[in-house]
Amino acid sequence: MINRDDYDAGWTQKTFNPKTGKWPSGGASRNMLLAQQGGAQAVRNAGAIDAYNLMAPLFEQYQNQLDASQKINLQLLQELQKLQGKRRP
Repeated sequence: MINRDDYDAGWTQKTFNPKTGKWPSGGASRNMLLAQQGGAQAVRNAGAIDAYNLMAPLFEQYQNQLDASQKINLQLLQELQKLQGKRRP
């Protein structure tokens, strides 16, 4: 087997082609699957989606921290405005 990673990922395994009614495998299977999933960029796109999905919890945590920080900043601004209002004669 030339590319074990492609086989393990399912790219070269025997797959049914509904257009021809045949069961290609190997490079023919990979080409058919790539065409169905968006062409040569399919692997790159799938990798980018996988990377985003791995990072999504971190992005969510950062967003929660930003939201909490914004809430505190608004409270501090309101308190500052109250104090400035009390100082003015």
